[in-house]
Parts: sequence; C-alpha cells; structure tokens
Amino acid sequence: MAEQKGQSFLKGTVILTAATFVVKFINIFFSIPLANFLGGEGMGHFYTAYDIFIFFSVLATSGTPVAISRMVSMAYAQGRKREADKIFRVSFLLFSVIGMAGCLVMVVFARQFSILMTQGDRSMYAIAALAPMVLFMSLSSCLRGYFQGRSNMTPTAVSQVLESVVKLFVGIALALYLLKTTGLPELGAAGAIIGVSVGSLFAVLYILVYYFKKRAQTRYMVREVPVSSTKSILRDIVVFAVPVIVGSTFLSLLDLVDSSVMMYRLQGAAGLDEGTAMAMKGWLGNARKYFDLPNAVIVPISTAVLPLLAGVIAKNDRRGTRETSTLALRMTLMVAIPAAVGLCVFAGPICDLLLYSQPEDAAGTAPLLMLMAPAVITASLLYTTNSMIQAVGKVHIPVINMAVGTVVRIIVVYVLCGIPEINVNGAAFSTFVSYLVMIVLNVIAMHRVLPGVPSVIGMAVRPLLASLIMAGVSYPVYALLSMFVSGKIAVVAAIAAAVFVYVLAAVFTKAITRDEVVHMPKGERIAALLRLK
Repeated sequence: MAEQKGQSFLKGTVILTAATFVVKFINIFFSIPLANFLGGEGMGHFYTAYDIFIFFSVLATSGTPVAISRMVSMAYAQGRKREADKIFRVSFLLFSVIGMAGCLVMVVFARQFSILMTQGDRSMYAIAALAPMVLFMSLSSCLRGYFQGRSNMTPTAVSQVLESVVKLFVGIALALYLLKTTGLPELGAAGAIIGVSVGSLFAVLYILVYYFKKRAQTRYMVREVPVSSTKSILRDIVVFAVPVIVGSTFLSLLDLVDSSVMMYRLQGAAGLDEGTAMAMKGWLGNARKYFDLPNAVIVPISTAVLPLLAGVIAKNDRRGTRETSTLALRMTLMVAIPAAVGLCVFAGPICDLLLYSQPEDAAGTAPLLMLMAPAVITASLLYTTNSMIQAVGKVHIPVINMAVGTVVRIIVVYVLCGIPEINVNGAAFSTFVSYLVMIVLNVIAMHRVLPGVPSVIGMAVRPLLASLIMAGVSYPVYALLSMFVSGKIAVVAAIAAAVFVYVLAAVFTKAITRDEVVHMPKGERIAALLRLK
C-alpha cells in the first residue's frame, strides 16, 4: 500500500515537473528577449505591475487550491464523488466574484498604485494590462485545486504549458510593436503583460473544457452519503481557506511595503534618481527570476505532496505519512542544494548569457543573484514544509512563520538599501535572511505536527557533499573552456558537465538510493544504469 502511494505521489510529481520544465523553458524565451530589448528600466515597470498583481491574486486565490485540493481529496478518499463536485461548484462561484472584484480595483486605481510603488505614474499601463489575470487566475486555481485533489495533475500541467505558449507569442509581439511605435519602455512592458493575461484566459478555457468532459464520464455510486449543504461547504472553505487568504494577503501586503520601501530608500537616503532606481529594481527582478528557476522541480513536489499527505492522514496511516514526508523532503534537498551551489558559482556567466545585449544589466544582476543563491535551499524547503504542515490542517502556522520572516526582510531592506555603498544589494541579502528565518520556524513546527520525520540537516549532508564535488569539477571546466571559446558557450558546457558530475557524485555519496529511483517512471532501468543496489 505504501509503495502504491509513493508511486502515485511520484507520478504526479513527474507530470508537474515535466510541465513546469517546459513552462520554464518557454518563459526563458519570453523573459530573455524581453529583458534585452526593454532594458533594466522597462523591466522595472514590468516587475512593478507584477508586485501589484501578486497582491490581488493572492487575495483572490491563495486559499483556493489548498482548500479545494484538501477537501476534494478527503471526499474522494471516503467515496463521496458528488460531495467533491459540489465543493468545486460552490468554490468556483465564490472565487469568481472575488476575482472580478480584484480585477476592477486594479484597473480603476492603476495610477494610484503606480505612484505608491515607484513615486511616479509610468507603471500604470502595465498594472491595468495585468488586471484581467486576477479573474482568470481565480477561475483556474479552483479548477486546478479540484483536479489536484483527485490526484490528477494532467490538467494543471497542460494548462500551464498552454498559458506559457500563448503568453510567449502574444506578449513578445505586442511588446515589440508598442516599443517600436511609441519608444516608451513602460508601454512595451504593458504590451508584454497583455500577452500574460491572454495566456491565462486560454488556460482557463482549456481546464473548463477538460472539467466538463471528465464530469460527463464520472460514475457515481447509487447509494452515496447525501452531499453537504452549500452553507456547510462555504463554512468549511472559509474555515480552511480564509486563514490562508488573510495570512497570505498580509504577506503580500508586506511584499508591497518591501518593494515600496526599497524604492523610497534608493531615491531618498541612497540619493539615486528615479531612472537609476527603476533600473536597479529591474536588476533585482531579473535576479529573482533566475533564482526562481529551480522551482520547476520544487513546486511540483510541494503541490503533489499535499493531497497525498491529506489522504493518508485522513486514513490515519502513520507509516504512509512518515514515508511521504521523508520522500518529499529528500527530493527537495536533492534538487535545491545543487541548484543553489550552481547559481552561486556561475552567477556572473549565467547573467552574461541571459542578458546578452545588456552588459550593464548583466553586471548589475550578477552580484544580486550570487547573494540570493543560498536562499534557493531555504525557499525550496519552505514550499515543501508549508504543504506538509497545511496537509495536517495547521494552515495558520506557515502564515505566521512567513509573516515573521517578511517583517525581518523589510527591516533589513530599510536599513541596508539606504546605505549608498550597499543600495539594492541590501534587498538581495534580505531575501536570504527572511527565508532562513521562515524555514527555521517551519522545521520546528513540522517536527511538532509530524513526529517521526528525520532531521532536515541530516538529510542535507550527502546532497551538499555531492554538490561541492560538482562545483569543484564544473568551474575549472568553465575556466578552461573560456580560454578557447566564448564565455556563453563555456558556461552552457560547464552547466551540462555539472549536471553529469552531480548525478555521479550523488550515487557515489549515496545522496540518492535505489529505493527512491525505482518509484520513478522507468525507475528500474535508471537504477540499473546508475548501478544502484
């Protein structure tokens, strides 16, 4: 039984991981040309719009997929399919209304939000262009949460890929057109963001079609427990989702304060003009974009673990709970640690590669990425432990822990960004400090609500050793190759070498074992190839 659950978890993780890799790959073709022809200042407007959007999307959707996934998973575990369907219908209507309200507020107050965030109104066009995505995300989050609760990750995966493809073509085309016709980077940023909204619309339409198709094929039990009333379902959604929404909205509000404080301190105490400060914000946004790349693997792990863990907890399966939790943490560390080491070692060459036509932006982004790289480990663990703690029903704990970490980040930003010699580097350093605070609090809470889970530090030792071996081999490869070919070619080859060396080092140090590999698709063949016993 435990093995089947492990296979179900890994299958869902692999599906989401594959889709997220494709999405990240497509996003590279979206963000790289965008950053190169908009420049740091244009990307500053782009990221300003996203700061505002994230607040409203969190307000509209943060508790939705978690609540629906958990409630649907528990309903299906008890054989109550009609109950699961009604949970979806009620939540879909509720969050449609909330999403529409958020969309309207973003459009009406776009100028005021721009002034609040940047001390100027030039970002208003990008903010207004992104507003419809609040509604579309509200709808898609309900649909994705429903299917994730059924441990069906396919619609989530396909919709994410579809959204990225549409965004790529529509966004780049509109950004280029508006930039060439107006010459204004803020309008170029708005064009790119229109593509993002259109892509989100296509994703919603796809999942809706998928939902109605699957609903028509669903077979219900003749004698099934009567479904709960709408009032009862709403109460359950409120009890589970509202603490997450309130807490996440508070966290997102703190993020807005953090971004606003950074711009205020850069233009005030640090004495920078608006254009320079906006360019630095663009550099920081680029660094965060590259910092976020390992999430292509980490987020699917945390997404897949929640409904599975909720299911085994509902059945009071202590062994399954412990095995699932341990597997999720080990997989997270095996990806996050080498990613952090790689980003730190190759920060400069990576930025030169991705910002090929903007050497000044590359030079500004690289040190920020290097400062943020260690936080990949703590941020990745945060995603996974949040899902684990939420699966137990303790939804308030991650919210409180993240709030504490975010307040610490704002304090660090206020102090360091006002020092002219440090400026925006203070914001990058604050990312590491805040995630460190959050994960320490989360790990303490995790061991309290999920007794029996092994020490995270103990699980990290072998992947760290393998990652150090990887860095010790791959950087000399880069240094040697760069003497004969361009740095861009050298870093691509060095990264490929790093992946190969890490896999071998992980096997040598026993960071990865046969028991974990055999649960993967074609796991027996992979285990034989790696000679795992």
